[in-house]
Amino acid sequence: MPILLLCLLLTGVLPRPGAPPPAAPLAPSRAGDAEPLDEYAPVLSALLAEVVTDEGLVRYDRLRGPLNADFRRVLKTIETFDATTLSTDAEKRAFWINAYNVQMLQHILETPQVQDIVADGYVDRFFRTPYRTAGMDLTLDQIEHVILRRQNVPPDLAALPVDTLDFRIHVGLNCAAVSCPRLRRHAFTPATLDAELDAAMRDFASDPAHLRLDGDTLVLSALLDWFGDDFEADGRPVGDVILGYMAADRPDHDALRAALRGQTAAALRARPDVRFAYRWTVNRAR
Repeated sequence: MPILLLCLLLTGVLPRPGAPPPAAPLAPSRAGDAEPLDEYAPVLSALLAEVVTDEGLVRYDRLRGPLNADFRRVLKTIETFDATTLSTDAEKRAFWINAYNVQMLQHILETPQVQDIVADGYVDRFFRTPYRTAGMDLTLDQIEHVILRRQNVPPDLAALPVDTLDFRIHVGLNCAAVSCPRLRRHAFTPATLDAELDAAMRDFASDPAHLRLDGDTLVLSALLDWFGDDFEADGRPVGDVILGYMAADRPDHDALRAALRGQTAAALRARPDVRFAYRWTVNRAR
């Protein structure tokens, strides 16, 4: 072996044959020099109660201003959290939904110029670019689809996903668009997760912004197109699932019941009188 090559191997400048490749450096922290919290959920809940309006819009200016120090501590906690401590599906869902939502808030804080996430060209940056989360570099798509939906799980993330799919994650995750199910005004916790996701489903199914009749056209949130099969994981048609959460006092309840009862996701996609809609305008309070 040439002397120079041997020296490079011995000093570690070159990897030894068969040695694993060096770990890639983590994405930089977006929380700066903030200190992590022992318990992030109470602080996150207080922040959300302050900045989320009753309509689910977000006062991002407040998160940039006087509340930013507390928000950065929450973000730092999300970035450094030890996900191996999560053992139950409730613990995993609560943390990863919170992590997704916090990272999404940070996206908007960093890009105040964005008005429409899709039209302005921010899909890759927001959803497909890795950011430091739980000591790893993860994209929001990985959190949603790999960890929470168990889709195409790679070996290096095999310990992270939930054991079972829960369709209600789709009303817990908030993508900062006005057509997304509204951001809740408190953090998710394992103890209250079921009740909170049920409440989010009731809000979603009862809101004309997500589900309505427009003349002879049934207008549905595109979530029911993209993820309709998730809603049918327990064997019930998605139409019946949605009706189970819809407020009985909606003025158009009976008409919607007739339009949705027994309808599978595939059937809804095939109907010429169904239109799936989604607006990617940022959910910014004015």
